[in-house]
Amino acid sequence: EKAISIWESKNFFFELEPLPGAVEAVKEMANLQNTDVFICTSPIKMFKYCPYEKYAWVEKHFGPDFLEQIVLTRDKTVVSADLLIDDRPDITGKWPAAGAEPTPSWEHVLFTACHNQHLQLQPPRRRLHSWADDWKAILDSKRPC
Repeated sequence: EKAISIWESKNFFFELEPLPGAVEAVKEMANLQNTDVFICTSPIKMFKYCPYEKYAWVEKHFGPDFLEQIVLTRDKTVVSADLLIDDRPDITGKWPAAGAEPTPSWEHVLFTACHNQHLQLQPPRRRLHSWADDWKAILDSKRPC
C-alpha cells in the first residue's frame, strides 16, 4: 500500500529522473532514417496525476514536438511496431482473459531493471542491459536487408 500511495502522489512521475543515456539514445533513434520512435507507456489504475505528468515529463526531457510520439495505453499488445523495449518481463493484453493468445506485431526486448535482472531469457528473446548497450544493433536487426 505504501508503494501505491507513492505512485499515486502528485509529481511522482514528473520528478522521475531519466535512466542514464536514455534521453540521448531516444533522440538519436528519432533522428535515424526510416525510424519512427514512440514512447509507449501505461497509466497506473488510480491515475489522477499519472497521464498529465507522463506527458509533462516527455515535454521536459524531449521537447514539445515529442508529445506527438506518446502512446498511452494499458494494453501495449494493440500497438503496431517492430520493437518494444520495456522493463516489464511479460506483456499481455486483453486476449488471455478471453482465452486467446496475443500476437503483437513487435518483438519485446527486455530492458534490465532491478525487478527483472534475475530472469534468464530463452532465445530468441533479447535484453538491453542499459542505454550504453548496442541498441543500434537491435534496431538494425529489424531492418530489411
